[in-house]
Amino acid sequence: MVARLNQQQILDIQQTFCQECSSGPIAINTKDANRQHYEVPLDFFTHVLSKNMKYSGSIWQKQMSLEDSDKTTLDCYIDRARMYDGHEVLELGAGWGALSLHIAEKYKNTNVTTVTNSHTQKRYINNKIRDMKLTNITVIQSDINDFSTNGHFDTIFSIEMFEHLRNPRALLNKIRRWLQPDGKLFIQVFSHNKYPQFFDNPRSSWMARHFFTGGMMPYAGFFSDICDSLETERQWVISGTHYHKTLENWLHKLDCNNNQLLSSLQTSWPKTQSQIYINRYRMFLLICSEMFRFNKGQDWHTMHYLFQK
Repeated sequence: MVARLNQQQILDIQQTFCQECSSGPIAINTKDANRQHYEVPLDFFTHVLSKNMKYSGSIWQKQMSLEDSDKTTLDCYIDRARMYDGHEVLELGAGWGALSLHIAEKYKNTNVTTVTNSHTQKRYINNKIRDMKLTNITVIQSDINDFSTNGHFDTIFSIEMFEHLRNPRALLNKIRRWLQPDGKLFIQVFSHNKYPQFFDNPRSSWMARHFFTGGMMPYAGFFSDICDSLETERQWVISGTHYHKTLENWLHKLDCNNNQLLSSLQTSWPKTQSQIYINRYRMFLLICSEMFRFNKGQDWHTMHYLFQK
């Protein structure tokens, strides 16, 4: 379908997408996102992700392990955001805390505030803070629609949360108020090189029904196009082959740990429901892996944006 569209048709689709992402609540279906990914029993993800529990695409070099790729990518975020020790840092969409914990451990003079919508994730991160004896990190549980702060931050990070928003312009306007003068916002998002879409119809879309209800696939450059409250300092495009490698590693761990995963899920769910979730999650990884690998990673890929107040 996309290949048959001319340039003007694509621009019209992108313009309509921008308009639809500029009104209404910041995010929709936030409870569905929790149910589909974040309130799943913790042991499931400890058997699938790397030790630091990074739940997002990473950057790969040859002969790298998942652990090395994740750690290198966390340092890449910090470098590209131009974050320094002593900064006040806010992370929106903490996931399992990989980035915030990494920053708090590495930069002792930096205070980190990290926000998650998940009770399970907040509990996990707080346990890690206690185990790592960290005193410079605070976890807040909040729906992104409701989150507000009186703090002012030098650096704000958001890793693969903006794809779950419906009105990102409203959040970007809020972020401007939370940034110090000359403060920076760094985000990672996945994107299609031209064609945006919403995942709004669970009846017709398997992905919307089971894993990405209310989410979006933005087009490359979308967040610069809609952001009129901050200056776009730089954009990076990372080939989809990198996310493909991350997903293949998760898939390998899922297959190797199938029995342990089933046992872990059965502590909270019936056996049939547990097996169905594992099967669906495996399909989710396969679909995403092949999508990012398609056309040598040139159609679907990851993007980094750096904005400045």
